[in-house]
Amino acid sequence: MRLSKHLTQRGFALLDAQIQNPHLARFGTYEVSGKVYRTLLKEALERQVSLIP
Repeated sequence: MRLSKHLTQRGFALLDAQIQNPHLARFGTYEVSGKVYRTLLKEALERQVSLIP
């Protein structure tokens, strides 16, 4: 939960967990198709994010 909140506060839009399981689902993870993932990744890479707290 802390990592997700930390990244969201800094403008990150995507956290690639590689796998789906009940523990990660508690934090809002969900599976997407490869096509959807590539779209989300492209959008995430275009975002301006803050790397400094």
